[in-house]
Amino acid sequence: MSTNRITHRIIEQLPTMVAYVDVERRFRFVNTAYASFFDLTPDDMLGRPVTDVLSDESYQRVKPNHDRVFSSGEKLEFSDVITFRNGRKCFLDIRYLPEFDEQGKVIGLYALIEDVTDYYASVDVMRTIHEVIHKRGRRIDPASIDELLKVGVDYLGVDIGTASSIKNETYTIEWVQTAKMDFPAGTQLPLATTYCSVVLKANNLIHTNDASEDPRFKDHSSFQTYGLETYIGTPIIINDITWGILGFSRKNRRAEPFSELEVEMVRMMGTAVETVIAEQQVRSDLIRQRDDMAVIAYTDALTGLKNRSAGMEILEQSLIRKNDERGCVVAVIDFDHFKAINDTYGHDVGDKVLIAGTGAMSEAVRSSDSVVRVGGEEFMVVLAYADHESATQVLERVRQAVEETVITLDSGEIINPTVSIGASESRAEDDVSSIYRRADQALYKAKRAGRNCVVWADDTDA
Repeated sequence: MSTNRITHRIIEQLPTMVAYVDVERRFRFVNTAYASFFDLTPDDMLGRPVTDVLSDESYQRVKPNHDRVFSSGEKLEFSDVITFRNGRKCFLDIRYLPEFDEQGKVIGLYALIEDVTDYYASVDVMRTIHEVIHKRGRRIDPASIDELLKVGVDYLGVDIGTASSIKNETYTIEWVQTAKMDFPAGTQLPLATTYCSVVLKANNLIHTNDASEDPRFKDHSSFQTYGLETYIGTPIIINDITWGILGFSRKNRRAEPFSELEVEMVRMMGTAVETVIAEQQVRSDLIRQRDDMAVIAYTDALTGLKNRSAGMEILEQSLIRKNDERGCVVAVIDFDHFKAINDTYGHDVGDKVLIAGTGAMSEAVRSSDSVVRVGGEEFMVVLAYADHESATQVLERVRQAVEETVITLDSGEIINPTVSIGASESRAEDDVSSIYRRADQALYKAKRAGRNCVVWADDTDA
């Protein structure tokens, strides 16, 4: 038996793909592993040129390596993404070992090939997961979930990837990556009609490559509705509560069932999604707390109106936004004889008067106006984009609304509060202090005029 035949018998037993190519670049030997990679038998490939299996573009990249081995007789190792005639694309580790004749001339080469596509795809998934969990630090970036889904769809060879929330028996797609199915983000479905309900029942990662034969799916309404043969999904757990499901699916069966590595990768992607969502919730809580604190800081505790700090900011912004045709108007308002009310009935009753009176004010102004408690019984109304005529109508409504307010005491006594109002239109040179000062001066004129009236500042007011 020749040495070559013995060598070929040994190579035939190897799981590694091995082919022998002569100087004409034709296959003279392939083992079963190599032929099976193309869904062929060794006999199908013998004598055929390498160009029968490689795309033109890939062959042009591989040919210089062939030439180098045949011309120099050196061994060669390289890795490359190779596209085949059937459209299949794989990442391969390749080694070329030259064979020499008795004169030392290269007469052929052995190609030892490892398909490392899954390995490099796994590395890509791992890199993305690492970036989401670690490199982004504590900065929230929900777009990371879109990245994970895209990588997952490509890695698993499926049609769609989703991260979906579950609440009150409703399944909502929050993030989605798909080019083949019409399920946009925001889509809501009855939970019972989804594959996710099967995951929830199992309370664990589940997968199938043959849903039509899988007892967990074949009679389930999810398969009856959507007919997806391939599915893998894992629960998304936030603070020990099932928030939703990370799932990947495909209309048809995959060529191979999910491998253990793919299953673990989906688990890891689920952990990464949990990390992003949990951080997003923390950030949302912090923002909500900050907003709540801002509301408290700018809100008068008694009346619920804006306080002085907030009111002055509103006034400042109104002065900035004013234009030549319609500026803004500031009114300073004071409850008449309020000290007497406090002295006679007590501060609790005084508080009731302020609450009822300011409630009436708020009902009387326009939606664009702001009622502010400056302090004690003194209030301010900022009327944005208002002229003298329109502001007069609003302020008169305010005065009348307070006058018509009735506070009935436990003793049966009735208090009808009134207010004095001083108003000023904005001027080109105004700042917050100048316009407020004029309105305040007009308020004292209203007091001297008998109270319960609206008085406007004039040119004599500073």
